[in-house]
Amino acid sequence: MRVLLVNTLYPPDNEGGAERSVAQLAHGLAVAGVDVMVLALKADGTAGIERKGAETVWRAPMRNLYWPYDGAARSAVLRRGWHAIEAFGRTMDGAVAEVIRQAQPDLVHAQVTTGFGTSVTRAARSAGRPVVQTVRDYSLMCARAAMFRQGRRCGRRCDDCVLLTTNKKRASQRAQAWVAVSASLAGAHEAQAYFKGVPGRVIGNAVTTVKASPRPGFDQAPELVFGFIGRIEPEKGVEILLQAAMRLGHGWRLKIAGRGAAAYVADLKQRFDEPRIDWLGQVEAEGFYRSVDVVVTPAQWGEPFGRSAAEAVAQGRGLIVSHIGGLPEAAGDAPFVMQVDPGDVAGLAEAMQRALDGREDWRFGAMINSRTPPRWTEAAVIEAHLALYREVLTRASRTAADSSQL
Repeated sequence: MRVLLVNTLYPPDNEGGAERSVAQLAHGLAVAGVDVMVLALKADGTAGIERKGAETVWRAPMRNLYWPYDGAARSAVLRRGWHAIEAFGRTMDGAVAEVIRQAQPDLVHAQVTTGFGTSVTRAARSAGRPVVQTVRDYSLMCARAAMFRQGRRCGRRCDDCVLLTTNKKRASQRAQAWVAVSASLAGAHEAQAYFKGVPGRVIGNAVTTVKASPRPGFDQAPELVFGFIGRIEPEKGVEILLQAAMRLGHGWRLKIAGRGAAAYVADLKQRFDEPRIDWLGQVEAEGFYRSVDVVVTPAQWGEPFGRSAAEAVAQGRGLIVSHIGGLPEAAGDAPFVMQVDPGDVAGLAEAMQRALDGREDWRFGAMINSRTPPRWTEAAVIEAHLALYREVLTRASRTAADSSQL
């Protein structure tokens, strides 16, 4: 079986949750015997091809007004122009068609396709290749990919987003199957009539199962350590967490791991100048989990999955999450989990204080969680994808056979 995975970025570029998950999927499929190819975007230059382990990776230059992943500020006019090309242009059609021609995949599996527009579905259909579309964020229905604007969740889709995603909605009907990383994300797309009549299923992100690291006794490390890991941006709720921490009594530390816009991070550091708050920057997830007792995921937006929540449970750490998006699904029914309303500073502070008051349980009792493997292990995710691919290819084969008899 030959599968072409298409994602906006691929490691080492901008290694966020989507990139990690797609790379994990590519590697797992290759180990399972699939001939895996990947198409991703790069800033400029000419198309290139490389080997990353067992995968063949094409990188095609983005054909748009600018590269949006360099952190630079752009004018509103330039941003509108970029989104218009993304929504209605066909600037990437040739590059995608050429990769499909060279790769000759049996199936094209689109992931996050910001920057490609609708070229992936169009090129695959022209080449007679079935398409599976995985939904990892809100980019098919929101130009900002988050349904979050000016510090607030969007109660409905704004007129600009409806217009700019019209072609993406149409393209969703042309997929042969679709996947959402959480039931919450699937429901959000179904409510907007995406993928009507297209078979779909939920396949979460793979959580690596490793032996949980024990925490030291309180005689050695007397402070209960809360931790946040992820992008430092308003929708992730970092500011809500910092405000809540300032309401706590004694006996705590807070570790913030991740990166964000330099000006925003600098502002937070200045406003919350507290010696018990450690700003770690970008760090390896495994080392971060070893150093904390309770992971806090205080998202204000509808987090599509919540990798840090699922990893915290798998690592035997306590967990406090916002009751929104895919986070409750990622947390599961682990015993040392508390859910709070998104954006509720007082509610989050109360939950954190409860953990402080029961610190023995929250440091040591949560280790029981790690004895139960997460639902979406790497093996489960790979098997679910292989089953889906076989189903899609079987349907495509039957359709081709029926057409030949007409």
